Amino acid sequence: MPGIPRADPEQFMQCAPVLHVDDVLQTVSFYCDLLGFHSDFGDAQYAVVWRENAAIHFTRGSTRATGIHLFVWIRDVDAYYTEIQSRGVEIEREPANQPYGIRDFSLLDCNGTRIVFGQDNRLT
Repeated sequence: MPGIPRADPEQFMQCAPVLHVDDVLQTVSFYCDLLGFHSDFGDAQYAVVWRENAAIHFTRGSTRATGIHLFVWIRDVDAYYTEIQSRGVEIEREPANQPYGIRDFSLLDCNGTRIVFGQDNRLT
């Protein structure tokens, strides 16, 4: 397992995926309304959503990558699971402890992209 991200990194500040989607604004709504992200920039061609240190960018286009899913490290999987379930998010896989020390769950966003939210059980 990698170390916990530091508040003051030496070089690499953050990595943000850019997902190609058919409808940028619909995707932003899904992430904001259901997953609790917020957006401070965006239009029908390109937008960014944030939640704390996690950023995801969306661009309009049909060049979709295959075989990709997002993994988002979070501090408390069960609390976040409860939060988004209260908004009616369909869960693909319920929270579970994995043999490699991660507790995680997954869902599909409005474009069919799998998002896995996980916590490092060594930190609990």
